[in-house]
Amino acid sequence: MSVIETLRKRILKDTQFLLIPADTTKAIPELPYGTIKLTSSMIRDGEGQGIEYIQDFESKSYRVRDERYKQVLSFNIFAENEEAALNYAKTIHQWFVFFGRTFLQEQQIVVLKVGNIEDRTTFLLESYDYKQGFDVKIRVAEQFSQEIDYIDSIQIPPI
Repeated sequence: MSVIETLRKRILKDTQFLLIPADTTKAIPELPYGTIKLTSSMIRDGEGQGIEYIQDFESKSYRVRDERYKQVLSFNIFAENEEAALNYAKTIHQWFVFFGRTFLQEQQIVVLKVGNIEDRTTFLLESYDYKQGFDVKIRVAEQFSQEIDYIDSIQIPPI
């Protein structure tokens, strides 16, 4: 499951607040709701080039690579008015700052920075689209492995 899907499901479970992917073509739900968008999917600066090693498991050998990189997620919270949008945004913000930390650690997601909540309200034709938002910078880890085929024996023909 992707990081976005993992976060969406757990935030809904913990806060009862619906987040949808920002670039969805599906029907938009009734207010209030929020959007989540991965704005930077792989930031490698300061994370090195990964680590490779050999691991033996159940009489087989594997070449393993551990990768760490950063991502930036952007959240926009939509509501009936500015005050409601701010209150819902605070709930999600607090989840990243405090309430969701244990879950995030279990998923090997490290919160590096939770940005300030900002007014992102826009005027659409005849009315306002009230929204508040913030960005979250995280570090994630991935591991890849590949079984190593060993040569059991080799025959060298006589010269």
